[in-house]
Amino acid sequence: MTNSVSIATCAIYAVLIIPVLYLLVRHGRYGLLGWLFLSIFCAIRIVGGALAINNPSIAASIISSVGLSPLLLATAGILHEARYYRIQTLDKKLEWVFVLAYHMLVVAGVALTAAGSVKLQKPKNPLDTADLDKADKIVKAGISILAVAWGVLVGWTSFSFIAPRGRNSSLTRAGNVLLIAITFSLAFIGIRVFYSLAALCTRRASLNPVTGSLAIRVVLGLLPELIAALAFIFAGIKTQDAAPLAQVEEEVVSAPPKSRAQPWI
Repeated sequence: MTNSVSIATCAIYAVLIIPVLYLLVRHGRYGLLGWLFLSIFCAIRIVGGALAINNPSIAASIISSVGLSPLLLATAGILHEARYYRIQTLDKKLEWVFVLAYHMLVVAGVALTAAGSVKLQKPKNPLDTADLDKADKIVKAGISILAVAWGVLVGWTSFSFIAPRGRNSSLTRAGNVLLIAITFSLAFIGIRVFYSLAALCTRRASLNPVTGSLAIRVVLGLLPELIAALAFIFAGIKTQDAAPLAQVEEEVVSAPPKSRAQPWI
């Protein structure tokens, strides 16, 4: 029964990665970050599920712990795309600075989580109590940073709703669809983030994301991530024609004005 969740995870994301890759192409450069990281998230879940099917190893446990970071980065990327479509006075340079800063925050969190998890998964030695305590603090710091990153996404999304809308109604609608999907997904991503926080901080056997209780792994692990991914895919399919519209509008705005013909004298 323990392996059934791993089998289901591997099979589900092997199917979902197909539409995600399609949306990566359809959304073009405007949605590159979001759909690229969502495809990476699907790939990580496939690999982690495959590793955990026959052998719930250290690698499978670590992949399960750090695999949440691509979902956070995918959410940030899709939010960036939604803001580009919806907000009229978007400062692109400042937006990219914020995006890069957010990526650095998530990378720092996942690096600390992975480094601490490696040490905690090793066989315990009574003489290594100090090292284990240090690793425990590193893990808690890493997953806490990811929880902060989730909170930043919540605030970033909220401010996006009150920003001035663009003139193109079709692009504005596409941005609204993506923002609504992000808002819906953030609730479930939050459940998954705080489940990881509880699992790594308490280290209770029942909360282990690979070998823990079947019900907890499904309700707090598999389902929240799956619901968030499906919401993004549905919103992406509904807004797949927004990128060509944005390209056309960008070309119109950047095109130099035509010189007026001089009258014959």
